[in-house]
Amino acid sequence: MKIAVSACLLGVGCRYDGAAKPCEEVLALGEEHVLIPVCPETDGGIRAPHPPNEIATFERALRVMDAEGADNTDAFLAGAQKTLERVREEDCTLAIFKAKSPSCGNGRIYDGTFTGRLVPGYGVAARLLRSEGIRVLDEQQVRVCLAVSAARHPGMPAALLAEASSKCPTLSTERLVLRPFVEDDIQDVFAYCSDPDVGPDAGWAPHRTLEDARFFIEEIASVPHVFGVFERVADGGCGPCVGSIGLIGDPQRRNVDCLMLGYALAKQAWGHGYMTEASREVIRYGFEELGLSLITCTHYAFNDRSARVIKKCGFEYEGVLHAAEASPDGILQDAALYRLTAEAWRRGR
Repeated sequence: MKIAVSACLLGVGCRYDGAAKPCEEVLALGEEHVLIPVCPETDGGIRAPHPPNEIATFERALRVMDAEGADNTDAFLAGAQKTLERVREEDCTLAIFKAKSPSCGNGRIYDGTFTGRLVPGYGVAARLLRSEGIRVLDEQQVRVCLAVSAARHPGMPAALLAEASSKCPTLSTERLVLRPFVEDDIQDVFAYCSDPDVGPDAGWAPHRTLEDARFFIEEIASVPHVFGVFERVADGGCGPCVGSIGLIGDPQRRNVDCLMLGYALAKQAWGHGYMTEASREVIRYGFEELGLSLITCTHYAFNDRSARVIKKCGFEYEGVLHAAEASPDGILQDAALYRLTAEAWRRGR
């Protein structure tokens, strides 16, 4: 993976005071990944050292001022644009930026009064990258995600940096094992995906051939954070595959810190609480190991089974999106929308 990183986190002395702010956890990522150093302020023509800058968050329009009263908004905008161009050129899908910075801050920044007060907000470059679909995390957020992954999956790559499902860790619950699909699962997948009572309620047509199941495993379920659901056997290993579950992009939201929970379960496994059990673990994974701020879920308005799972997992009902999409029979269906924030999930625990 190519990761754009604030140059100061890599030891470059480009902060406002001319210093660097190296982060050991971020530097260590260079052993397995390509780290692309970026500095929006330098790219905007602001050379270190220089007076500190802050965004005037009390104003509705963007304005970046330094401590001496100079307006540097244009330089920050130019630097953000050059950083975006570099990130696109290198094909980075993730950026690790310096916390609290007026360029790179991600979620909390100084408020523009130069009093040390932090408020919700994003630096100029961070907000531009996020608006273009590039995920941004600061070094503090990354540190937490890496620590949780290391504690839960010793010796495995961090979930946050997975570029395919095959690079994701195996998750476990009391009765289930959630792991990436492999070719040997095709027969099991076809067995439940060919059932006409399974797919159509979730928005996809029943599989007609083994090749449909192969395509599902090799293409659809190969993206990061999609897992097969397997019954746990006595020795802790996997029994037969009884479904799938994952976190995927929510087509209704332009929010890089949000993923949507989706799942399907074999008919013979209904009524045992399996999907609630699996969903709770995947939700934990999303908030703790991926650093998401929001997880969403939807179901067709008639799908009462899915509604019960979603509510048991603590999701909050948002409303109905009328005529949201056509089901496999071509009939336009209403979709019930739900959300679960990281804050609400932590309170619920």
